[in-house]
Amino acid sequence: MNEFMTDEEQIYISAVRYGIGRKTYITSVIANFMMKQELSEKCKFIMIRDIENERDSKLSDKPLGDECDKKSWLALLEYLKK
Repeated sequence: MNEFMTDEEQIYISAVRYGIGRKTYITSVIANFMMKQELSEKCKFIMIRDIENERDSKLSDKPLGDECDKKSWLALLEYLKK
């Protein structure tokens, strides 16, 4: 796995981390945008890990946000795992 990511990928990861768990339209914007990007395997690995960690978190009753937000994150997760 390549150890380096582009500056854009660093920003993409930051956007995902910002949006996870929020209950706002930005979650679908971020998820849809990410599914249009060419991402390195390292970037995909980090995003998958972050989404799964939030999904499995016991700190909130809605760790991925509301149902519509959860749907967006799970769609992105499925996309990244392909």
